[in-house]
Amino acid sequence: MTTVVALPEPGEASVEDRAKISRRLIQQARAELEAGDRLQATEKAWGALAQMMKAHGQQRGWLNLGGHRTVGHIARHLEAEYEEIAVLRAYVAADNGHRNFYDNEMSPPEIEGIITVVESVLPPLEVALREPPRPFTIRDADQRWRVRVLTGRQTLEVGDSSPVGFSNTHQP
Repeated sequence: MTTVVALPEPGEASVEDRAKISRRLIQQARAELEAGDRLQATEKAWGALAQMMKAHGQQRGWLNLGGHRTVGHIARHLEAEYEEIAVLRAYVAADNGHRNFYDNEMSPPEIEGIITVVESVLPPLEVALREPPRPFTIRDADQRWRVRVLTGRQTLEVGDSSPVGFSNTHQP
């Protein structure tokens, strides 16, 4: 039997709290699927990935962590920074699951696939939270725009580099 991770106190949103919530939600996603609740299973898988993305954004002191779009920005940045972790694949899968919550179009095997993909990236992303962000160079206009949005630094240009992944909280 799996022990469900306890939730942090209401109003708490530390990096570790978000990681705990992520672990709890992915456990619940699997339990919901086993219980036959396909809608809740996909929504919990989305929530697990979203909380991990927000943990990374918070760890870096990035701005505006509240929205769905920001989760995508963080996922794309982490995909470029951690090429060995299939962050974008997990984001796309979880986002499709989030849509399933509204549209009820996915079968249990499809949902199993989403949960498995999300589960595969959470442990390495959690390990990455314990380390400083990796060096990052802005390679194109899309990355420039995304890093500007996340950091609030509007003067960043293609070719600019940061030894700490454009974190606002880590010192180079």
